[in-house]
Amino acid sequence: MDVFQKHVLRNKYLQYLLVGALFLIPVIFPGFSTSFLTLMGGVVYLAIAGTGYNVLLGYSGQISLGHAAFMGLSAYVSAYLTGEMGLPFGLSFLFAVLAPFLVGLLLGAIAVRLQGFYLAIATLGFGEILRLIFIEMDWFTGGFSGSQAKYPMIFGARLTKEQTYIGMVVLMVLLMMLVYHLVNSHTGRALIAMKNSQHAAQAMGISIFKYKLVAFAISSLFAGISGVCYVHFIRYSDPTVWTAMLSLNLIAQVVVGGNGTIGGPIIGALVIRGLPDLLKSTPIIGEIAGIPVLLSGVLMIVVLMFYSKGLIFIPAGIRLALRKHILRREREKGKGA
Repeated sequence: MDVFQKHVLRNKYLQYLLVGALFLIPVIFPGFSTSFLTLMGGVVYLAIAGTGYNVLLGYSGQISLGHAAFMGLSAYVSAYLTGEMGLPFGLSFLFAVLAPFLVGLLLGAIAVRLQGFYLAIATLGFGEILRLIFIEMDWFTGGFSGSQAKYPMIFGARLTKEQTYIGMVVLMVLLMMLVYHLVNSHTGRALIAMKNSQHAAQAMGISIFKYKLVAFAISSLFAGISGVCYVHFIRYSDPTVWTAMLSLNLIAQVVVGGNGTIGGPIIGALVIRGLPDLLKSTPIIGEIAGIPVLLSGVLMIVVLMFYSKGLIFIPAGIRLALRKHILRREREKGKGA
């Protein structure tokens, strides 16, 4: 048990690989429906976006209501480049991810002097402007009709839905490892210091401007990757997807799962995206319109009220409670003797 705890439970890389293995169960074992695989694909692309958003919110203390537009931008760029331009998927992937990355740098530079509600309002406005551009530029996005895409083509072979899903899971695991390295680097420590106190961070020689840009750029990059995964897995994109509600879901995902943790956004994605759909499939609850979404919202409120740290800390809380209970029982036995 000690060896297992030392080499597995404390090894972050093995933990992330285990998470990836659990997500691959629907394609490894038979019996799972196509709709369930589609649901899990939605969880994965949201987990990727949430992992990047956690760098912005959880580790640097900034908030954005425009990240859904970044996801939409990369989705449209990738669909246009692979469909209309006929570019290889790898090249279109780079351009599609680079677009929101550069826009995120620009937005970060503009919003670097804003905080709290002012930053949220500024990013909300920017996201809505970008969404309106998606509607008006119908030659590029298809407007309200939407834009079609196909499964990725790698080395001349068209991937299947299952293979595309596997690629998304691999990306998710690699990005979790990347964020782990970031958090434990000088950049990560600077972001956390900036979150705790900007004045103290400046006193230590940390450039607030630089690291706010870094946080915006990284989260925008991850949003771009998520958007590409979405459009080539769902194979369709329209402006109704990339709304402020999706950005709000990213915030809820990070907070409910565990703010400032790497695994929190993954758990949050399962709750925010997966739970309502699973409740819809239940015999009684699923037959009542709106109840699954309502129950999911109630669950989030309960979590925030009674376990504000997030769902990822529940196992640690249970272990701590059990340890206290055992110690209390031992003290009671000692007094009885």
